[in-house]
Amino acid sequence: MGRPPSNGGPAFRFTQPEVSEMEAILQEHNNAMPSRDVLTALAEKFSESQDRKGKISVQMKQVWNWFQNKRYAIRAKSSKTPGKLNITPMPRDDYNSTPIRSMPQQPTAASIPAASATVPTAVKATTENSVMEFEAKSGRDGAWYDVATFLSHRYLETSDPEVLVRFAGFGPEEDEWINIRKHVRPRSLPCESSECVVVIPGDLILCFQEGKEQALYFDAHVLDAQRRRHDVRGCRCRFLVRYDHDQSEEIVPLRKICRRPETDYRLQQLHAVNEAAPVDQQKTGMDPAANVNAVRATTTETVPKQLIAANIHMETTPVPVVQTNVPQQPPQSMDMDVDQKKAETIADVQAGNSIITPGSVVTNIITTSSVPEVFSQTQNMVE
Repeated sequence: MGRPPSNGGPAFRFTQPEVSEMEAILQEHNNAMPSRDVLTALAEKFSESQDRKGKISVQMKQVWNWFQNKRYAIRAKSSKTPGKLNITPMPRDDYNSTPIRSMPQQPTAASIPAASATVPTAVKATTENSVMEFEAKSGRDGAWYDVATFLSHRYLETSDPEVLVRFAGFGPEEDEWINIRKHVRPRSLPCESSECVVVIPGDLILCFQEGKEQALYFDAHVLDAQRRRHDVRGCRCRFLVRYDHDQSEEIVPLRKICRRPETDYRLQQLHAVNEAAPVDQQKTGMDPAANVNAVRATTTETVPKQLIAANIHMETTPVPVVQTNVPQQPPQSMDMDVDQKKAETIADVQAGNSIITPGSVVTNIITTSSVPEVFSQTQNMVE
């Protein structure tokens, strides 16, 4: 699952009974985040279990992170086709929405619908919820959390505007004033197994870093990607990432990566290519006339070029015999089929004989094949 944490301690893992219990609670809440009291009670219960008592204490943030990851995974599976975004206006709420939308972060966004139209790639529609969602960076630990509510905002003369944020799954005691320009952004998107192709080196991602005492989401950059064949388990690719906050590096699977909404255009291009490829194959395989027409078009395009090349050589190469006999023959009386075949023969011979000089080739062909026939035709007309 990747390299051990930078502090040398083992990565934190929930046991299977703990995971089963949390999955049952998540189903009871209809895939919604449980209250803080429920999360705290679970953390205390897990810490007092026989396997953990006196060894590792489970923190409430670790339980909260598990619920966030599970909710993301469920929402990713039930989401619509990637690349087709269905953006709806954020519901009007004079208490939290309207003041935030008027912040200088988006000067042109005067109303809620206009704000949604200015950031078309910021939201990935889901069957559960299609409103705009945000995440904010906490100043206490430097990790990113989902925003539940924007409580208030303020303007400071010496810095950027700030918003009072309540994080999802936390109470009022965890509220923070956060710089809206630097530390508030549209929520990162979890990756499905088929979306690993859009994660490329150099991308900014939100990566799940597991440590001995905590497991949180931090900004990271992709350094390298090792593509592997997918199987029944899903994506088996691995990504080398470097965390921005401590410059540590780790090899992580796709399930720990959340991509930025700005990469949606790659999914759109990918799905457009995949949808167009089968149509083109069907047209080419089921319509033989298309292939015949393509061959014929190629032939009609190449023949005039050969004729032009042959004519150029004939005009630029001095041939006394042709100059004395050809002018007696009117251009209209020449056999076009015979001349066309001979012109093609001249071009083919010139293309195949790279050792002989072009002048000698043209002279030999004209004197041995073309001139006698033209001369004989002229004599017949005179007689």
